[in-house]
Amino acid sequence: MTMINTLGSDFSVKVVETMREGRIRIDQGERLRLARLAAGYRSARDAALRNGWPESTYRAHEAGTRTMGQDDAERYAERFRRDGVQVTAKGLLFGDDEAAEPPGDGAQVVGVRGVISAGGLIATGDEQPDPSGNLFEVTVPFALPPGTIAFRVAGGSMHPKYEPDDIVLCAQAGESPERLVGCYAAVATADGNRFLKKILRGSRRGTYHLESHNAPLMPDRRLVWASGIISTVHAQHWRRFTGSR
Repeated sequence: MTMINTLGSDFSVKVVETMREGRIRIDQGERLRLARLAAGYRSARDAALRNGWPESTYRAHEAGTRTMGQDDAERYAERFRRDGVQVTAKGLLFGDDEAAEPPGDGAQVVGVRGVISAGGLIATGDEQPDPSGNLFEVTVPFALPPGTIAFRVAGGSMHPKYEPDDIVLCAQAGESPERLVGCYAAVATADGNRFLKKILRGSRRGTYHLESHNAPLMPDRRLVWASGIISTVHAQHWRRFTGSR
């Protein structure tokens, strides 16, 4: 009879499985970190405190030292997605390479209406839209609600949430600024300028402060149009989808 020593092989399998699980946790944590940064939270502590999550648990998930469950991923994705980031629980848990691929059947063309400032004033008067009102069109890799329009980001005052040349998507119809207090939005001011900012309630009735990440507050602006950000297509992605635009 031939005796087979399985102790060593069992130990090797367990080591490999442990290493694999550790790699999965680290990858999940890195995806979570990137989603948190894109949503505008400066640190893991900042995200945990502002959303009422146990700080130690969130830190462990982001550091990859604790396994992230489905409920955890859905909770994080819901909060970060509300803040304008294209993120899903599935993407956090397993990775989402679809955003880096050329658009398929679910892709949609959207018109870019112009440049929107994440910094100072921009010369929107130099824009020359086509008869449909668009400067150009881009393809995004997901379906959009009817009436969605897009703007191309200029300036770096909203970094790291929005980068120059990102495309932000919003509803052409707009909505009441009161409903957008505390949210990121595309806005048009009464003096004819267009900004991408976080809306805060102003010091006088009918006015709003416009907050940046890396620039002084714009106080007490009157808004003639505002629309919350539906989603963002990062610069390298929409360029890839549309070729040489």
